[in-house]
Amino acid sequence: LTINRFDELLSIFDRRLPIFERILKEAKNKKAKNKAFVIGINGIDGAGKTRFAESLEKFLISRGCETQAIYLDDFHNPRSFRYAGDNQAENYYNRSFNINLIVAKLLAPLRQKRRFSTKLTVLDWRTDKYDIEREYSFNQNTIVIFEGVFLFRRELAPYIDYKIFLETPFEESLKRSGTRDSGDTISKYESKYLPAQAKYLEEYPPDKVADMVIDNTDWEYPVIKSEEKNRDTTKPL
Repeated sequence: LTINRFDELLSIFDRRLPIFERILKEAKNKKAKNKAFVIGINGIDGAGKTRFAESLEKFLISRGCETQAIYLDDFHNPRSFRYAGDNQAENYYNRSFNINLIVAKLLAPLRQKRRFSTKLTVLDWRTDKYDIEREYSFNQNTIVIFEGVFLFRRELAPYIDYKIFLETPFEESLKRSGTRDSGDTISKYESKYLPAQAKYLEEYPPDKVADMVIDNTDWEYPVIKSEEKNRDTTKPL
C-alpha cells in the first residue's frame, strides 16, 4: 500500500467509509438507467448534515461517480417573508424555504428529463440579497446529493430516491450550537429551531419514512441504526 498524500491516509481510517460503501451499493441497486438518482441527507439542525453530504460526495467522486449537490439553504425565502408570522417555530417550519421554486427549477425536471443544466440566482440568507449564482448539471448517470432540513415532508419526499436521516439528540444539537454560534442563536435553538424540528419529527418519523437511519451523535463514529426498503410510497403532487 502506497500513500502519497495526507488526505489519502485520513480516508483510509475514515470510519464513515463502510456507511458510504453501503449507500453507494444501494444507489447502484435502486438507480434507474435513464434518470439521475437523488440521495436526501436529512437531520435536525446541528446534526452534521453538511459535513456528511460533502464527505459522501467526495467519496462518490473517488469511486468514479458523477455527482451534483443541492443545498436547501440556497432556497431560503426573503427575511420579510420568513419572519412574517408571530410564531417563529411555525415560521421556520412553513415559511423558511421556497419549496415551490426548488421543485419547479430542479426536482421536477430531474424526474422529467434525462439531462439538463441550469443556472440560478439564489438568496444569500445572511445578507438577504439575491447575489449568489449556482450552476446545476444533471444527466442520467448523476448521483444527486440533496441536503437540508425538513426534506422528507410530503412536498419534497416524492423526489428523493434514497432517504438518509442523521439522528442526533436535541441535547447534542444544543451543545454543537454552543461551540459555533452566538448566545442569540443558541436561544433561537430553544425557541425556534428545535420546536420546529419536534413538529417535523412527529409528522414524519424517520423510522417510518427514511431508508437509512444513522446515529450521528458522534460524527466521527456514525452507526447505522436501521435500514428499510420502499417505506415511502408517496407520489409527486
